[in-house]
Amino acid sequence: MASDLFSSAGLDAPSSASNEDRSSEQDASPPEKEAVLSVTELTEGLSSLVEKHYGDIRVEGELSNFKRAASGHCYFTLKDDDAQIRCVMWRYLTQHIYFEPEDGLLVQVTGKASVYERRGDLQILVNSMRRAGKGAQQEAFERLKRKLKEEGLFDRDRKKPLPTFPRRIGVATSGEGAALQDVLSVLERRFPAAEVILCPVPVQGIDAPKAIANAIARFNAVPADGDQRVDVLIIGRGGGSAEDLWAFNEEIVARTMADSDIPIISAVGHETDVSIADFVADKRAATPSMAAEIAVPDRRDLELQVRGLVDRLRDATTRPIQDARRRVRHLVDSRAFHEPIRRLRDMQQRLDGAVEQLHRSARRLVEDRRHQVERLQDRLHAAHPEAPLRRGYAMVERDGDIVRTAASLSPGDRVRLRLADGHRTADIVDDTGA
Repeated sequence: MASDLFSSAGLDAPSSASNEDRSSEQDASPPEKEAVLSVTELTEGLSSLVEKHYGDIRVEGELSNFKRAASGHCYFTLKDDDAQIRCVMWRYLTQHIYFEPEDGLLVQVTGKASVYERRGDLQILVNSMRRAGKGAQQEAFERLKRKLKEEGLFDRDRKKPLPTFPRRIGVATSGEGAALQDVLSVLERRFPAAEVILCPVPVQGIDAPKAIANAIARFNAVPADGDQRVDVLIIGRGGGSAEDLWAFNEEIVARTMADSDIPIISAVGHETDVSIADFVADKRAATPSMAAEIAVPDRRDLELQVRGLVDRLRDATTRPIQDARRRVRHLVDSRAFHEPIRRLRDMQQRLDGAVEQLHRSARRLVEDRRHQVERLQDRLHAAHPEAPLRRGYAMVERDGDIVRTAASLSPGDRVRLRLADGHRTADIVDDTGA
């Protein structure tokens, strides 16, 4: 290996000759100037050597000093008990990281060994990263599942009902994947009246969990009366490997879904794929297409329902009319309807009889009342105080009082005689001597 290193640097490997042989050669010939390497030449030679002998490698170790630069590239160290090595993973490759890297995790990376010539550091150019250990991925899945279940995030009583007729539907998925096209196609076919609002997000890789959580939060941040407020939210992606779908198993996604005021439908992968998001969501769909079918009613079913309601309304309104028509028809077919003149004459006769009887009764009543009035008049005339006077009697008054007996008068009393045609004054004399 040492010979290869020096060869790649343009040097000859040192021979195994003794110092005495070299000394004799130097005496036999003029001394030659030794070749001097620049730092760049040395690091390039080291880099060529490392890349040649460690082209494709798989290394397992503990994550340390993991950080992500503003450019999106990831820098970290892999270490074990006795050594450590720097690693770099370019941004475009981070989409293949299906979990959130944290210091202390045991991971396995694949890539190429290289030398960073600017610093002369040995490093690994990482192509992929996964959790190390048999069943580590499933263990992490089950651990988070148990934790969230104990906190009640899977409980049925916290799941929100889906709206029957959503006006706006939010979709958080890849803006370029087939899943989006499937969702749009189904929504257009089933319920074109609904408006679709898309928030494109990466659905795999190191950026995916936070991006999905941010999309859910942004949809919920829209005011309830805002034009962009959605009634239901679909999150998910098409099929893929377990690693590709892992973003939907991250805790940040699960908790953001649980905090959502908007009902969420989870549509991750295929029917056999199950994610943490499926357990937290208000409704789980086996595929993105099925999520769209769940989110909206089928306009064909609605048309059938409307037709049924129209038929029921028509029956409810026409039945009374038909019953009334049958009653009218029965009346028209009856004998009474065909003999209206006879019925009218009968009624006229009954009316004439009633009027005549009323007139007779009125005449009798008037005559009886007249006789009564006459009798009362006679009684009034007879009881009038002046009636006796007209018959020749006189009314004797003394001091304004009527004199009723002769014994009440004494000789010398002056009295007033009231006659039918006037009155006279008289004095009472004692006529006992006559």
